[in-house]
Amino acid sequence: MTPTAKSLPAWVDRLRDLLTANMKENKDLISYALATTSASDAQQPRVRYVVHRGFVNERRKDGDGSHNLIQDESGNDLISDKLVVTTDARSPKARQLAEQPKVELAWWLAATQHQFRIVGRAYILPSAAFPTHEGTEKATSSGTTEQQQLSFPFPRKQLSPYDGFNWEDERVRQFRKMSPELRASFYRPVPGTKLADSDVKMEDLPQTLPEGIEEAEGEEQKKQVEQALKNFALIVIDANEVDLVDLGSTPDTRTVWTCRDGENWKEEGVVP
Repeated sequence: MTPTAKSLPAWVDRLRDLLTANMKENKDLISYALATTSASDAQQPRVRYVVHRGFVNERRKDGDGSHNLIQDESGNDLISDKLVVTTDARSPKARQLAEQPKVELAWWLAATQHQFRIVGRAYILPSAAFPTHEGTEKATSSGTTEQQQLSFPFPRKQLSPYDGFNWEDERVRQFRKMSPELRASFYRPVPGTKLADSDVKMEDLPQTLPEGIEEAEGEEQKKQVEQALKNFALIVIDANEVDLVDLGSTPDTRTVWTCRDGENWKEEGVVP
């Protein structure tokens, strides 16, 4: 039986439309600032820019490495309201989210003068082969590495756009979508490790990698792709508050959407 597309909150369509308009003017507007904290240092937020990789299962065509359905029988897109970014499962960012999943992002869409602020919880989806429970290396403040136990809880059903959604297909699809240079970055040593303490030189590492093992040239490159894909993880953001300020209109407007029960969204206009 073909699944039926879920009804999405109004902010999702608003964001998608505004992003399309902004990307026509400046493709760099695809990035936003993502703030995290950790259980060990909750008073110190950490922020970095990340690239928006769409909503879960937001796709343009078949043949992209995923066997997940794209549309329901009525032609509606089978996507969810969960945002996707990517990370290295060994990174400080992943470790922070494993300890404390609460996040906030700020996204300035300059071409149309709109600002989104989104609050929610972020979940890491690593490879099944990634050692999340023991023997995981992390970079320390001194730049060395140490062993750390990690666990990445991932509520698959809650985050899925439809029942039976294959999350590994989604992860592989996102890996294949990345540029050859970005794919190669996941083969590097643990992010944050001091260069002086690394066993390899950066210039000796591959600068590009193909989409998958099937496209690899030779056994060495196959192993490199396997390792890169093993380190590659998704971050899926489950929003519960969205704040949109429109500075391109006269007068300015501001709309806040909130979801307190995981299902029903409330929309309110507030003073900018």
